[in-house]
Amino acid sequence: MLSENDKDYVIEVLTSRLILEERPRTALVLFFMNTTFAEDLVQGKAREIAMDAVRLCINDGWDHTPTWMERLLEIYQLTIVDAKIAEIWERSRRQPPPAADPLDQTVLNNSTPFVNRKTLRSHLHRLSTAGANLQPILVVNGDTQCGKSYSTNYIEHFSNIKSIITYRLSLDPELGLSMGPREVAMDLVYQMGRSLTSMPAPETNLNLYARQLAGWVLNEASQTPSQHWFVLDNFRGDMLLPATRNFLVALSDRITTGVFAQKCRLILIGFDRAVLTVDPGKVEEERIQPCTANDVEFAVDEIMKRASGYTFNVQHLAAYVCTDLPKAPEKMYELNQRLRVLLRAVNELSVIFAGVPGIDFEAVLLQVLTGLPKDRAERMNELEQRLDALKDSLNEI
Repeated sequence: MLSENDKDYVIEVLTSRLILEERPRTALVLFFMNTTFAEDLVQGKAREIAMDAVRLCINDGWDHTPTWMERLLEIYQLTIVDAKIAEIWERSRRQPPPAADPLDQTVLNNSTPFVNRKTLRSHLHRLSTAGANLQPILVVNGDTQCGKSYSTNYIEHFSNIKSIITYRLSLDPELGLSMGPREVAMDLVYQMGRSLTSMPAPETNLNLYARQLAGWVLNEASQTPSQHWFVLDNFRGDMLLPATRNFLVALSDRITTGVFAQKCRLILIGFDRAVLTVDPGKVEEERIQPCTANDVEFAVDEIMKRASGYTFNVQHLAAYVCTDLPKAPEKMYELNQRLRVLLRAVNELSVIFAGVPGIDFEAVLLQVLTGLPKDRAERMNELEQRLDALKDSLNEI
């Protein structure tokens, strides 16, 4: 409902009002009688009460009409007396389009486009079930710059919704020769919040040591509840030490055995599947395929739903996104950037035009988007300048 920055600002403004109250908690509870808000709100000082009040309202979401957040902001008429609060609320008050199934979302966290990848979505759903105990490994591969590393955006989104703990590690080419099996294993266990004191001592037999490290990592993960997913990205090429490769091979072997197969999953992004020694039936692979025009149109339609109350020709907007795209390998990167710009513009224009009658939203949107620079940073800067200029022009009126 609120971004972290917006939430912090609302808390500060609310605190400034509550410190003037003789009984700050009572001042809020009176507006939430016969609700669990009145029961759950903490006792404490003004700031503590403000923080908890905002937390309760965010958690309640859109379960009540008016929403609890709207009630809270109306207590001191904050949306009237504070222009920034009014802007925050206008940006946040609309309930996002329903997407009960996380596999269906093409916009993650209202900020990250993620088009198509139905195969990956299906694999992740399978990995989250007990049926994957017999096939707990997924390898993600594809052409250069096709979106392999970008997959982690959806993996994190999916695992967060499913309450799965993920341990993500990407091989930095500049650190490749320093990332031996010991360093990789330590990083993974460190992410678990577990002690490193039980790490196996080095062995002269490197294959044995790789196996011991793999067992240590998996055993540490198995000590806590929930599923544990290891997401290892970019472990390939000349910068990958043979000993580190052996560790990943050992990890893939051991994860298919005993309790590890029930509690752990391994996702290898950009890794050569042929190197693995585990039974082929224990591994699934996604070969990333190009997205289609229908995929882009579906994503554009989801983005445009954020501008409720307006009508659009989705085909026109999809054509803007797809026209004159470069050839591979730059194609997917440029497509992603155009979708990000479209999403940003739609979100901001929805706020700017809130309460302004007679707006041709699609025409203004295309005008704002047309002729933006190709460079990523320059493109976003120019977009922000155009949006600011539009906002200023409306304020002058």
